[in-house]
Amino acid sequence: MKRISLYITATIVAALAIVVLAGCNSQPVSSTSASAASSISASTTSAQSQDEIIAELKDALANAPAYKSVTVTEEMESIFMADDESAASGSSASAASSESSSSESATSSAAADGSSSEPEVIEVKSVYKFDASGDKLKTCMIGEIGDYKIQYFSDGNDAVCVTDGPVYSGTTEQFGMTYAAGVDAYIANEVGDLNALIDCAASVEKMESKGLTFYALMLDSEKYIASDEILTLMAESGTPVKEAFFTIGFEEDGSIASIDLAVTYDKSKNWRGLVFSDYDSTVIDPMPEANKTYEEMEEDMTMKVDALYEGLDTAESAAGSSEVADVR
Repeated sequence: MKRISLYITATIVAALAIVVLAGCNSQPVSSTSASAASSISASTTSAQSQDEIIAELKDALANAPAYKSVTVTEEMESIFMADDESAASGSSASAASSESSSSESATSSAAADGSSSEPEVIEVKSVYKFDASGDKLKTCMIGEIGDYKIQYFSDGNDAVCVTDGPVYSGTTEQFGMTYAAGVDAYIANEVGDLNALIDCAASVEKMESKGLTFYALMLDSEKYIASDEILTLMAESGTPVKEAFFTIGFEEDGSIASIDLAVTYDKSKNWRGLVFSDYDSTVIDPMPEANKTYEEMEEDMTMKVDALYEGLDTAESAAGSSEVADVR
């Protein structure tokens, strides 16, 4: 647990360093995070040129030691800003006064009608385990969002979904388990092609802390958008990337310690952090025996959705009857 905290706070140090390096102070860092960051003894390596650091990073990535198993703890936070908040973050300094006035007016209006201008925050935590020591790749994933938990196991193409009730059997394709293709596929799906991200760097900073080496990159937004089909489509539809920061850390033996990607849009901010541990010592429990099929799961889900809609319809009808009674 202490090791994971070190990864997180050292990553914050690296992010703060590159923000200062780039002269950009719009990157969101909480006071708690800044305090944690300041407690880490980290040193920047400024003697190297930007090109030399990039070349070193690519070399470190290409020569990371091979392994058979690993555990990845993933945390994701998405912040969806209120209209007044997103407008303020995207305004220029010259328009700050008028934007502030509009924001105050919107806030007062929101308070008057009972609505909230607070940003919506979604947090998800997942633990992925990969074991390629046998004939077939085995994986396990435990996901948490709020009080909801779900678990998946795979053995080759065979997979099960473990719920708080039935255990459903199916294939990795049916369950959409893209990570079951391996760690590289998982990283590419969650963060992107690492070399492509490096090629989008506008500036880079190298830092060392307690045996760990971190590379923090501020990405060129236009290059980053052009490197990804989905980001290109989002930009074309009016939701371009405003800022993007990518950080990768390495252990003393050259293995990847952590990967972070923070992306800011007009109305949202997304952060995803991966911490790698238990190289060649990750153990996955045997795949549980299923008592239902994937097809039965689809039927169960359809029934639950139908019941949900039926409950909503009943509630709306009851509310309507109550309003009529009040009028009478």
